[in-house]
Amino acid sequence: MGKASVVIVGSGAGGAVAAWALAGAGHPVTILEKGRNLIPGLGTRGGIGSLFGNDEVKAGRYFENQDPQLEPRTTRSQTEAAKGKARSFTGDFNSLAVTVGGGTVHWDAKTPRFWRQDFKGLTLHGPMPGANVADWPLTYEDLATYYYEVEARLGVQGDVSRMPAATLAQAPRRHPFAMAPNPPMHAGSLLAEGARTLGYRPYPFPMAVNSRTFEGRPRCNSCGFCSGYGCPINARGGAAVSFLHPALLAGARLIPRAFAHRVETSADGRRATGVAWRDTEGVSHKESADIVILAASSIETARLLLLSAAGAHPDGLGNRSGQVGRNLMFHYFSLGVGVFDEDVHGWRGPSSTFTLDDFVGPDIGDAAKSAGLPYLKGGICEVGGAFLLLEEAQAYAALPGNWGKPHKELMRTGLLRSHVAGLSMVGEDMPQLANRVDLDPAIKDVYGFPVPRITHSSHRFEQAASAAIAPKLAAICRAAPGAIAAFGLGYPSELAGVGPASTAHIMGTARMGEDPGASVVDARGRMHELENVYIADGSVFASSGGFNPTLTIMALSLRMARLLGR
Repeated sequence: MGKASVVIVGSGAGGAVAAWALAGAGHPVTILEKGRNLIPGLGTRGGIGSLFGNDEVKAGRYFENQDPQLEPRTTRSQTEAAKGKARSFTGDFNSLAVTVGGGTVHWDAKTPRFWRQDFKGLTLHGPMPGANVADWPLTYEDLATYYYEVEARLGVQGDVSRMPAATLAQAPRRHPFAMAPNPPMHAGSLLAEGARTLGYRPYPFPMAVNSRTFEGRPRCNSCGFCSGYGCPINARGGAAVSFLHPALLAGARLIPRAFAHRVETSADGRRATGVAWRDTEGVSHKESADIVILAASSIETARLLLLSAAGAHPDGLGNRSGQVGRNLMFHYFSLGVGVFDEDVHGWRGPSSTFTLDDFVGPDIGDAAKSAGLPYLKGGICEVGGAFLLLEEAQAYAALPGNWGKPHKELMRTGLLRSHVAGLSMVGEDMPQLANRVDLDPAIKDVYGFPVPRITHSSHRFEQAASAAIAPKLAAICRAAPGAIAAFGLGYPSELAGVGPASTAHIMGTARMGEDPGASVVDARGRMHELENVYIADGSVFASSGGFNPTLTIMALSLRMARLLGR
């Protein structure tokens, strides 16, 4: 008897890892990806060619992202939802890359692990008023082996000997990193020195960036175009480079420009029979499969489950609990910005070569008590980074009356690009039942399907944590050698995903848990209500932690695929 056939929706972090593990185990694997394939040579014996690189106007033409006119998202706050307002915004909102390889085609490759405490938040810290805190149905130890395997495949750099003991107690490591850290960037070194002066413990940030030749790919040349850009020399690991390419060589089949809009099910609703999708001409297709894996992102996976409503699943696939789309979480940034008396070359190299996790928490001190909360938590900091040329020009142009000669003079001084650098803290977002994804009742995309509607309001947990930590970030910048001014920026918006505090970290909407009435999937990622549908993206997170989520998405996907392949 042959191996079970698998259809995977999405070719990003979770989908590519699952494809690699299952194709390698002999399963017939088909990957449906809505976006284009922008990677020359992907899946060929000749190897991958150059990815798109330092095109600074790329973001303005949605090169690898979805077009917000053709495929918008709508948003509203919890307050607006309670008043019956259908939406307050339509357009580009927390859109991950819609392309082969997903968001890792332009990520900055930060790969911290979640901590032990992130998996057992309810048990360790108790409930949070107004939030839906829950334990994961697994532990750090359940993921440790898979963390290491993913890191080894990506080629993660770092130095265990320089990591604080408190960090290693929460995220133990049995193996060294695949390679030593890159040379530190000047701006990051100055900020790290400021942090050390104040008693904090910065260390080299674990990154999937080559500091030496690895898997036939060259070392990083510190060009400065990481976050938001493809790596033109392939010195950065990622879903496509590290997992999808070898999966295709092992026999997996990739269909780009394939918009999956429905998971088809058996008459009794207990099994999926395949996935319906449309091509660019609007022609409908169905890919039959023994196993269906959804890895389209927390927003798009929830949307697909809701679009797949059927007789046995009238409220959306696997949604008898009413939990599909619920507990949507974003990370937010709290910022510290320093102005220096010298050119700190903040735009050179990977955007952050140091990190510190002194603010992860939990903190049960005065700030928590003042907010009427049992505790506050922050997250890991990205130390370094600054403006690129076009970003600087756009920032100056936004100032009133600053056109023509005044603009040119500011560009010649290069204040933002040459003399400003900062650090940003990835803040934990509390899960709330009212923060959710559903289908917009009126707005449709270019394919004629309802777009996802995001309802989200921040909890006072995020607001209080950011207000408490932002001044500490400013103090680090002020203590850095050569700093002449510094300021902190807290979390200003009720709606995550807008403004300078926004991130593209999206989690929740199909959380894992042991209780089918309070979760969508089990500890393996299998949907409670279907025998053969699995979810392999950030949808399954029960908490957001204070860490970049991609490595954990990959580790969970690999664990799911290994258990499935047995």
